[in-house]
Amino acid sequence: MRVGFSIRTKLLMVALLLLLIPWMSYVYVRDMKTFLLSGQENALSLTSRAVAIVLHDRPELFAEDFIINPDDTDENEIYAVTLPAYINLNGDLNDWGEQANQATTYVADRDNIADPDIGSISVDHLLGYRGNFIYAMFKVTDDSVVFRQRGFLRVNTADHLRLTLRAPDRPEQRYTLIARDSGRMSIYLMDKDWQYPITGKPNYDLAAELGLTNDGYNVELRIPRFMVSSDTRIKLEVADVDDPKSLKIETLVTTTPKNDDDNFSRLLFKSPEIAKILKALNRSDARIWVFNKQKRPTAVVGNIISESEYTQAGKPSSEDDIWDTLSYYYTNSLQTIFSYIIEQPTADLKEQNASVQQRNDAIIERALAGEISTARQPSLDRRGSILMSAHPIYLGDEIPGVVVVEQSTNQILGQQKETLENVISVTLLVLVTVATALLLSASRLTLRIRRLRNATETAIDRNGRIIHQKLLAEAKSGDEIGDLSRSVSNMLERLSQYTNYLRGLPDTLAHEVSNPLNVVNSSLHNLSLEIPESANSKYMERAKNGVNRIGSIVRNLTEAANLEQAMQSETRELVDLIELVESYVDGYNFSNPEQSFEVVIHSRPLMVEIAPDYIAQALDKLVDNAIDFAAPGTAIVFKARRLDNFAQIDIINQGSRLPEGMAERIFEPLVSLGRKDAQKISLGMGLYIVKLIASFHGGDVLARNLLSSDGVIFSLSLPIYEAQTGN
Repeated sequence: MRVGFSIRTKLLMVALLLLLIPWMSYVYVRDMKTFLLSGQENALSLTSRAVAIVLHDRPELFAEDFIINPDDTDENEIYAVTLPAYINLNGDLNDWGEQANQATTYVADRDNIADPDIGSISVDHLLGYRGNFIYAMFKVTDDSVVFRQRGFLRVNTADHLRLTLRAPDRPEQRYTLIARDSGRMSIYLMDKDWQYPITGKPNYDLAAELGLTNDGYNVELRIPRFMVSSDTRIKLEVADVDDPKSLKIETLVTTTPKNDDDNFSRLLFKSPEIAKILKALNRSDARIWVFNKQKRPTAVVGNIISESEYTQAGKPSSEDDIWDTLSYYYTNSLQTIFSYIIEQPTADLKEQNASVQQRNDAIIERALAGEISTARQPSLDRRGSILMSAHPIYLGDEIPGVVVVEQSTNQILGQQKETLENVISVTLLVLVTVATALLLSASRLTLRIRRLRNATETAIDRNGRIIHQKLLAEAKSGDEIGDLSRSVSNMLERLSQYTNYLRGLPDTLAHEVSNPLNVVNSSLHNLSLEIPESANSKYMERAKNGVNRIGSIVRNLTEAANLEQAMQSETRELVDLIELVESYVDGYNFSNPEQSFEVVIHSRPLMVEIAPDYIAQALDKLVDNAIDFAAPGTAIVFKARRLDNFAQIDIINQGSRLPEGMAERIFEPLVSLGRKDAQKISLGMGLYIVKLIASFHGGDVLARNLLSSDGVIFSLSLPIYEAQTGN
């Protein structure tokens, strides 16, 4: 059996070619990414050049070592304001000037209050810088100030301040600021439990002064700039003890912004001059750095990522519209697929917690050398890429600093992702629509073709006789299938005419051949009378045999041609097939004493409705064939049995086997095998007549070789009479 693809499968495979569209789109968008990134680098170069031009010839911008932070700092960053003068550490906040009004008020978190019913505390806090020092002011409102008592080794038994510094290149440093009375405070490097000093000796790098007020106390703290580098994180806390007997810390107020990193914050310094200039250049999708000759940042503004651009819609609730729900899951599924195809933009780039020098040393050095350069590198957490452009800032012929503009590639990736999502989404919808249309069209097409096939198969019976000359299926269709149906009908009509001609051919031949045959036969008879000695001539004998053979051929052809028509008028009878076979075998034993016959009955009775004379004629043909090919001394065996709803007669003879491929062809007309007696006439019509008789009775005849030995078995099957089963 030939295995192939159906029309629907082929059309579906053609529809799958539409997948080339998203693939080509992916290749195009991937190539466009390189072009867009190049364009983005050029835009960054123009931005860095514009910023550098604005900062040219401004020596005051690099007079001090400033680190600039814009007004919109992150929540985990704090900045120190510029102070009008150096602070005199005396507990008096007047020298802070107007900057003191920028102090932020902090109150205790309820989770950090041991007993909410005991006392209350609030802290006004501000950081500032001047020169090489950082200053911190604390205006503490406390209804009960408890100083450190003598004789206590622990330093957490009185009101005190805590300063923690965390840097990547050194261990965490914890300092406690405590006082026995108003005035200079003692500062110790503490253990991790904040109970005992590590060395017991005060730290003199730091300095602090406490001054009492009517509602609490003030503290001024001075920190050298060298202790707080650009990558140092800071945390400041105020501890409050209210009960002088228990000396237990009741409240701990943190004055640095809360975040996920134990309230540690990055300290930035604000220069009003640079901040004012850079604020006008602020971009929501880029970050601008200004570095001095020492490659230290003196200004930073902007952000390289806008988280709002990448927020995803939440999962729809049960009250949402069904289309919204389907759209959500469809979009979510596409995004899952796209995450494996293209690089996804992320809003969680970990950049500001890393040292700037680790990122930009190479590009800064080239810019300080007067070279305008760009760079592209991954973020420190490898979750995104960052484009950078550096441009030198000129002060006359010198280069006091450089401008570095950073921008994430997320904008390009977002555009790439959005474009690819749109193309693939639309293509998938088109693919599903086209595939559905093709499948429906293919289903209808195959249905029509099958209908035409079924009509064609039923137009001719299994014996090749034409039953219907016209096909009704698809005959009125105006397309190619309709043309095919009408062509097949025309072919069947011509075949029917030719078949009718062939059916009438034996009668015509018999009529046309009989007259000259009779003339030849009578001429041979008259010749033997006129010349008596010719009657015994071998040539006369051969001529008579030839005439007899021609007559036999004509009779066989006429018999086969007229048999089907004769059977239509034959009356059927209800007989027991077992009795018919037994009677038939008895007659053959009498007429063929030289051949032995055996009968094997498996079940009786076998009631069939048949024309007995024609069944006997079929048995004659089968037995003649068995006798011709039976081995000498072997018996011809008849077996009668019931198989399902059929009665089957098997006629078995030992002898030669059927050649390969002849089991089916042997029942075709004019097909014959060689016989033992060459004098017998074999036109190949006997088994064909058996086939006609079996088909007329609704049965069948088959031939096959014996498996156990050489020989052939012919099986004649006839339907069991239905009344026998109770119908």
